[in-house]
Amino acid sequence: MESTDTDWYRQHFNEDYRTLYAARNDEEAEAQAAFASERLGIRPGDTVLDLCCGHGRHLEAFARRSIRATGVDLSLALLADAARRGAGSLFRADMRALPFAGESFTVLVNFFTSFGYFESEQGNLMVIKEIARVLRPAGRFLIDLINPLNAVSPVPESLRAEGPFEIREERWFDDETRRINKRINLLDTVSGESRRYRESVRIYEQEELLSILSPSGLEVEKICGDFEGGDFHANSPRMVLYGARS
Repeated sequence: MESTDTDWYRQHFNEDYRTLYAARNDEEAEAQAAFASERLGIRPGDTVLDLCCGHGRHLEAFARRSIRATGVDLSLALLADAARRGAGSLFRADMRALPFAGESFTVLVNFFTSFGYFESEQGNLMVIKEIARVLRPAGRFLIDLINPLNAVSPVPESLRAEGPFEIREERWFDDETRRINKRINLLDTVSGESRRYRESVRIYEQEELLSILSPSGLEVEKICGDFEGGDFHANSPRMVLYGARS
């Protein structure tokens, strides 16, 4: 079944996620948690929120540093995986309406392009306001996004294997909506069964993103191009912003 409605993310993050994104593994999460811990100065006494925690790989990486983080995600399937890790408290929620009192956390992290899902600009701005609402004054944040300079010219089509699965992906950028779109076909080469998915994420240029963070009191300290602290430029693999709430 192919998800074509604006709520694609409600169907997409299911049991197939671990196959589709096998490269997003625990080793990667370890490096990203190390970067966040260093750049945000995270200590064991901090209250950390992993917004859109997925199957809990970053929660586990933080736990290895004696940092007990809280994870929130909309996907029951991914939260079930995260629960099996036993690395932190978990909540199911929409990121536009977080189930926490104001100023609950000293640190918030948001990895792997989990911002920009919503079709309406209002919906995405609600996420920014919720991040600011649950962060304490001087609370630190990190947001990890696709490099917008690369997104406008995506690889149009790719084919790869992951175990017994064949994964075909088609990508295109819509200049009018400023969204990077992906159509995915997952074929089980053993059973012959195939499943189809869609992704659609709003892409924000650097200055545009800063202009929507600042009114909520989220001041960016630095933008890196990767999780090694490299400078952000046209060929950077990521756009990683971090800073603090005023």
